[in-house]
Amino acid sequence: MDFSKVVNERHSSRKFLNKTIAETTLKEIVREAQRTPSWANAQPWEPIIATGETLQTIKKNHMRLSNQGIPGDSDMETAHRTEWADYARNNIGQWNNALVRHLQNNNLPTYEYGETQTSLFQAAAIVYLTVKAPLNDWEIFDMGAFGQTLMLSAANRGIQSIPAYEVVRYPDELRRIFNLGNDQKFLMGVALGYEDESVINDFRTTRDDEKNILRMER
Repeated sequence: MDFSKVVNERHSSRKFLNKTIAETTLKEIVREAQRTPSWANAQPWEPIIATGETLQTIKKNHMRLSNQGIPGDSDMETAHRTEWADYARNNIGQWNNALVRHLQNNNLPTYEYGETQTSLFQAAAIVYLTVKAPLNDWEIFDMGAFGQTLMLSAANRGIQSIPAYEVVRYPDELRRIFNLGNDQKFLMGVALGYEDESVINDFRTTRDDEKNILRMER
């Protein structure tokens, strides 16, 4: 697929079909993501992909903890809207308002949107982006680049994605399931799958014009 088409067709899907992704395809996606540049070629990423029975266990436990109202305790500190700069805070507000309008215009109750999160978007696979402690700021940049390359590789194969805090909301539970030590940190999770035709997936976010963000010096 043409690169510009891949970039523009990739979007955050919130509901996936009950259709598995071939293991060979998942490995190819990770292999391409490994071409991501990193600080001095550190390649700090240690992705873990959950599918099958393991993923079903994760989903079941996640829904149980969510329904019990157990607060999240992600390895990376979350940031409230007020902790962002004005420009970013304005974009967050516009996104939130646009999402609410989309739900209202399509008669989708907010609880249905919430259910897509507690069900972990019914993903066919989840890629956990993990690193070993100690964690430094440059690794966060490297992992972000790795995650984007991974999602674009998936989109090139007709597989959609959504990176979401919800996926790594309970890292201690994930460490228990994967039998990992506390030094393994879950920075982000990317849900993958073939997109459902639900109208909830018709929601699209806007992007600001480059003239409003770009400064060029000649």
